[in-house]
Amino acid sequence: MGAESDVIRRVVPEMPLLELKSAGKLNLKVVPECSALWASPSQPGVFWTLSDSGNKPVIVPIRADGTSPPTPKGPWVSVALKGATNVDWEAMTGDAAGNMIVGDVGNNVSRRKQLAFYLFKEPALGATEVTDFRKVTFAWPDQTAFPDPELAHDCEAMFLLRGKLYLLTKHRRDTLTDLWRADIPVAGDHAALTKLARFDVGGMVTDACLSPDLKRLAILTYRNVWVFDVPAVGEDFFHQPALHAPVSPPMLSFQVEGCSWIDGGHLLLGSEQGDLFRVSLSDLREVK
Repeated sequence: MGAESDVIRRVVPEMPLLELKSAGKLNLKVVPECSALWASPSQPGVFWTLSDSGNKPVIVPIRADGTSPPTPKGPWVSVALKGATNVDWEAMTGDAAGNMIVGDVGNNVSRRKQLAFYLFKEPALGATEVTDFRKVTFAWPDQTAFPDPELAHDCEAMFLLRGKLYLLTKHRRDTLTDLWRADIPVAGDHAALTKLARFDVGGMVTDACLSPDLKRLAILTYRNVWVFDVPAVGEDFFHQPALHAPVSPPMLSFQVEGCSWIDGGHLLLGSEQGDLFRVSLSDLREVK
């Protein structure tokens, strides 16, 4: 897989840029570089975020306006993964059963030979640290050069569906993304990856998330937002009915790298510069 003839392409509608307007602000002292968003399934109104390379190994609970969730003891500011290392945390996901995954998957210049997932239970309200986690490593099966001259082995997007973990690559020399399934072993500390599809997403993928009912998959790039219907069975995501919109964030908040669902009809986007944006599905258009 990977030849030009294997690339899935869709025809997006002509439409004006969707101008993103700030609907909330993150505390940059707590979240220096918002690089992912994931909505808590068990704590309504709580979203998890994190910062990437060079920052502490912590996850941060926020509300949709960027403020910290309240607890009986005061604001819930952050949760440390005690003993973990933030080489380049760029993605997070989880499921309704309380399983949560942080992806140490950033690989900006494709030099890394080993990447990792941290698996743990979602922290309860007010928790300040996670000590019980599992680290599972992986490598890109098709990467043979370090750095990769094509710069096609970065990753900032994951989602968990039907017990399977999926990754979307971020390419720097083209507008494609590769969809991979990562099979987490029951025992052992190394995941096996299988490439499933290559799609012309029209930009560099920065996040992905499933709707609360698991029926829609949103994919975010710096340039656009896609929303695909999730297939009832199988893994053919990119041929399903889809919506799309080109996006235009504020000039000083251009690195939009977090995407989560507020509800079945609205998305919450976050930028590294600290802005939060709301997008309504009614603003997207059908794709051919």
